[in-house]
Amino acid sequence: MNNRVVVRSLVTPVGCLVAMDDGLIQWRPHVGANKRSKLDAIATVMVVLRGPSMNIETAVIGDANGGVTLISIPGMNVIDKFSVEGGVVRSLCTVSSSESSFLVATQSGQVWMVGGHVPGRRVHLFSHGGPITSMRLEGHIIQIQSGWTRATYGMDGSQTDSIDGKKPFHEKARQRANRRAKIMGNEQQRSELPQPLMLDLPIVA
Repeated sequence: MNNRVVVRSLVTPVGCLVAMDDGLIQWRPHVGANKRSKLDAIATVMVVLRGPSMNIETAVIGDANGGVTLISIPGMNVIDKFSVEGGVVRSLCTVSSSESSFLVATQSGQVWMVGGHVPGRRVHLFSHGGPITSMRLEGHIIQIQSGWTRATYGMDGSQTDSIDGKKPFHEKARQRANRRAKIMGNEQQRSELPQPLMLDLPIVA
């Protein structure tokens, strides 16, 4: 009996990449047989890359142990493995046009560069103040999303911008609180005014 649970899936024009809760990775092409591979931990993020022929040829998979595994498609053979510190891998993106190096963001907010040509196969770039939920590279600027917060960093780790997405909600909450306080103040003032004397009216039978 198969009790595996799908934890991640990635749909492409030529097939679907599926990750199970036991570390199994399966490529399910629209044409041809399914192929499998096995990771050392549960997959947390997956991206696929096109080769020179513009066909999907490689899957880059981050896992819950801080691992990054490159797997060939459709063969599902392990091409290379990397490991970073900082916990669960939350986001991945390519660095070079040759797609031989990658940015890796973790649950603790660390950002690494990994690759076969990277010195020591990995370099720690910087640490953000919270878990990184998404990341992309534009030129030499790294844009990250951490919950409601967006920030941009240089490749040297210098922060160039930060936007707190919660500020508009905080401002609206403050405005609502002010309106409620004003309404309650007006009600209090009205309740303290002397009330008109109510006379008994005769009852007409």
